[in-house]
Amino acid sequence: MIYEYALEPELVATWGDLKSSGFFFSAFGLGQGRLLSRYPKSWKLLVWEAFRAKSVMEKKRMEELLIRLSERMVVRKQYCWEPAKKSWLENAENEHDLSWPFQAILARGNPRDKSYVLTEDELYRCDSELWDIRHGRTVRRKASEMAQAILPMLKCCTTAKFIDPNISLDKVRYRRSLSAFFQCLRGNAPSGKPRSIEIHTSDSCGASTEYLRDRYQSIVPRGMDVTLFQWKEKPNGLRLHNRYVLTDLGGVSFQHGLDEGREGDTDDLNLLEIKQYKERWEQYALNSSAFDVAEEPMVISGMK
Repeated sequence: MIYEYALEPELVATWGDLKSSGFFFSAFGLGQGRLLSRYPKSWKLLVWEAFRAKSVMEKKRMEELLIRLSERMVVRKQYCWEPAKKSWLENAENEHDLSWPFQAILARGNPRDKSYVLTEDELYRCDSELWDIRHGRTVRRKASEMAQAILPMLKCCTTAKFIDPNISLDKVRYRRSLSAFFQCLRGNAPSGKPRSIEIHTSDSCGASTEYLRDRYQSIVPRGMDVTLFQWKEKPNGLRLHNRYVLTDLGGVSFQHGLDEGREGDTDDLNLLEIKQYKERWEQYALNSSAFDVAEEPMVISGMK
């Protein structure tokens, strides 16, 4: 529901006109489901090197567009890049085939007829499944399908917050789903190991620190640290009710919960709009005024 796109700098350099800048300004960014890949590290410089302004207004539009595109970028820490031997497009195709694939590569042309390379005409027609991102989808409440639905987001993020007031690792349905989410966050990924993984839930009704740590260590992969936050509602304040997976790249709401359901159960997942996302992100921060802290945050290091 949130995907990484590689944009050819020479193509972006042509987007200074009103039609193109407006179209792509609204197509990318938080809440849109499409995020720009910083491929390579010098991507923005490559755009300016290729840019040929026809007017001051075009330069202004390009500046604003690049700010929008880069407000949330997927930062690949290691990638294939041989500018002396290959064009940007050849390098991007090589990166897609040999490393972690992009959702799609946007380029001026597709000389090698790659199925994942899209030209500008294809975008305006909106007839490609690689471009037409769904903001909502229905999945079976099975751990593997729930995790698969948000895998591209989890693989590219550097921070992840799992929010559900009813999390209880005494219940196998939560152990299975959280284990599946954690597996998405481990291993090879374009952005490397996440800097922060958090679980946000309601207070544990008197469960001891030792008990909680033991239960969480049973599902957290070795080498991964997860911080457990326990909250309680303020008098006449917001309810601890909704369920989300939030990342630094955007967020998704789960209507029923982050746990598995009964056989045949489904859930509706929805991409959060930017205002919703920012509001929920702030509510589940340590210095938030939305809820009271029930217990001090606990860092659990995986032993599995």
